[in-house]
Amino acid sequence: MRTTTDKPLKNIRHIQIEVPADLYKDFRANCLEEDTNMRAKLLQLMTNYTQVRGNRKLTLDELLSLSKEDQEAAFGKATRAAIAKAHALGLPTTHGDDNGVYQLYPDGHKEYIKLYNKEELDD
Repeated sequence: MRTTTDKPLKNIRHIQIEVPADLYKDFRANCLEEDTNMRAKLLQLMTNYTQVRGNRKLTLDELLSLSKEDQEAAFGKATRAAIAKAHALGLPTTHGDDNGVYQLYPDGHKEYIKLYNKEELDD
C-alpha cells in the first residue's frame, strides 16, 4: 500500500506490439532456454539498442531532423569530445569569456591572447 510519504513511481511507459506468431514462439523458446522472462529480455534488448544508437554518429539527414535542443546537445557532445581529444594529445584549445579569448591547456591553465584591431595592424 502506498502512503503519501512513499517516493513517487518513476515514469513508466507501456508498449504493445504485434509480432508474427512464429517470431513470438521462437523468442519465447529462447527466453525459456535462457531462464529469463520475455519482458526482462525485451527491456534488455531495448536498452542495448538505444545505447548503441546513442554512441554511433548521426547522418546529416538525421541531425537536421532533430529538434533545436537535440541538435545543440549533439553539437555540444561533439565539441566536448573534440576538446578532450585535443587535450589528450597535449594541445591547447581556444575559448572565450568576458575577459577575452584564451587558450585552455590540458593542465587547466589559461593564457589570454592579445587581440589587435585593424588600426594597430596598419601601423
